[in-house]
Amino acid sequence: MSQSQWATKLFYSSAITQGAIYVIRPMITYRALELDATASTIGFIAAVYALLPVLLALTFGKMVGQIGEGRFVIFGTLFIGVSAALLMAADSLTLLAIAAALSGLAHLACMVGGQTMVALKSPPDQYEEHFGRYTFSASLGHMVGPILATLVAGSTGVMPKSTSAAFALALALAALAMVPVISWRNEPPTVVGRKEDSGALRAAGKLLKKPGIFAAIFTSLAISSTADILVVFLPLYGNENQFSALSIGIIISIRAATSMASRFFLGRLSARISARQLITSSNLISIAMCVAMAFAPNAWVLGAVVFVAGFSLGVGQPLTMTLISQLTAPDERALAVSTRLTGNRLGQFLIPAVAGLVAASAGASAVFIGLAILVSTTFIPRQ
Repeated sequence: MSQSQWATKLFYSSAITQGAIYVIRPMITYRALELDATASTIGFIAAVYALLPVLLALTFGKMVGQIGEGRFVIFGTLFIGVSAALLMAADSLTLLAIAAALSGLAHLACMVGGQTMVALKSPPDQYEEHFGRYTFSASLGHMVGPILATLVAGSTGVMPKSTSAAFALALALAALAMVPVISWRNEPPTVVGRKEDSGALRAAGKLLKKPGIFAAIFTSLAISSTADILVVFLPLYGNENQFSALSIGIIISIRAATSMASRFFLGRLSARISARQLITSSNLISIAMCVAMAFAPNAWVLGAVVFVAGFSLGVGQPLTMTLISQLTAPDERALAVSTRLTGNRLGQFLIPAVAGLVAASAGASAVFIGLAILVSTTFIPRQ
């Protein structure tokens, strides 16, 4: 398969699957509120979304090198649709949590497959450009998903009219995302993954000892967790402050749109500024914006702050993908990708649970202060 063919198919599918996920994520919060969930319960459900990925990400990293990146994308897309169907029927918090967990696992499979494909098929001198375009496609889905969800679900003010309609939309998007990639069902792995006698966990431990790997993975954890928390807790923040469901959907989309813009120009930026300098400066802006979110008096100000935060949060993910790809050999990149995603999901498992407890006692605004503190702990060493 030529470079343009695999990239075009992957980027189209990624945009649509990420759109489906970003229909699902905020609507899970609203469905939980319909079922009278507390802030701490919403945090727990958000944590459950990442629980299975935390447990299985390293295993996926080993499996993708044997099964193939394309098949992983197909499996993930299929089960996003299955989880959307379960969410339509979720009439209890328990079933809602189970469906959320399945959607998190399906999302992980898509990302392990997609990121491994980019890491293995891209020329080394085009990592920034290709990872930038891959994450650009994801941000396109992140931007369009929440708007489509709120339009399809309708609004009664601070709550949507029908979360089931939004979940039906996610099911349709998952089916559409299957179209570009279904031809990969018989494709072998691009590079057969290294077989480790010591097991996935020990192999990941060895990988983390390589210079720069742990710092890149922790930075990715902090940035991805911050972006993830915004999707889950902005609806709660809006509910607490009587911001309409439509305005929150638009604000979530604004964050994705500006992340998409920063990723579109990442190749040009990285030609002038080092990855370390870009990550450091963007994280400083993210810290300031997270603090500002906590004090936003209305939806207009919140939207303006999130507009800036989207630019800064958009830079870190593709750059950490690039750093990790540059620091690893081809036959260990699938494991490196899954180790990074394990870190992301570990953060997305632990931090929402803590955030839910914080929100229950101090309100959703306190969560944003906590995110600022989290991002301030990141550090990329000089290579």
